[in-house]
Amino acid sequence: MSHGTHGSFVPLVSQGGKGDTVGQFLVGGYGIVLDEPDTLQWYATKYVDSNPEQFAIFDTFPHEEGRGAHFSGAIPAALMEHAPNMLSEGPDINKIMVEVLASKVTKVAEGQKAGLTVGIRVLFTAKPEKKEAVKTFLTGSLPLIKGEANTAAWYAIHFHGTDNFGIVAFFASEEAKEAHLKDKVATAFLSSADENLVGAPDLVKLEVLAAKVIA
Repeated sequence: MSHGTHGSFVPLVSQGGKGDTVGQFLVGGYGIVLDEPDTLQWYATKYVDSNPEQFAIFDTFPHEEGRGAHFSGAIPAALMEHAPNMLSEGPDINKIMVEVLASKVTKVAEGQKAGLTVGIRVLFTAKPEKKEAVKTFLTGSLPLIKGEANTAAWYAIHFHGTDNFGIVAFFASEEAKEAHLKDKVATAFLSSADENLVGAPDLVKLEVLAAKVIA
């Protein structure tokens, strides 16, 4: 099993009319990450119904060296080079690094999307006094997530040096995604939100453009 402990979540907002360009750029990165042995999982996604069109890259690595090698490689360099021509602003390297607290990773199929079609990303901020409680909830949810047969991949993440957390998950079908959102972990998370979080969680539905999955 290949579970990364280090990761990055990179949101990308396209300039007006440049959504197709950003999407093509991300799909083009798939062939590059296949040759990065320490990039365990890499997902290029588009936010559903976003305006302006928004995208995100989420990836995981076994250690800091692997993440460093990726960020010294071709995709981040090309992204920074082309950002002025297709993004409303470039990624802030200080805000995208994450610790992977817990993960379930299965490989559905081969191919450019690894059998995945849709996903979700949920971002939320813990109340300062509830930070450890949120971490405990997320890590403790993993056994239930493993019991969700149609949840192909699920990650609980923490943004370094902050009270900010996230959940990123991927599915082979729309039906599997909707089933997950009605299952025990999602409902328990929402029921405890008022107690543990600052504000409401921010959930976005994702379209998978490309995915490398080592499981």
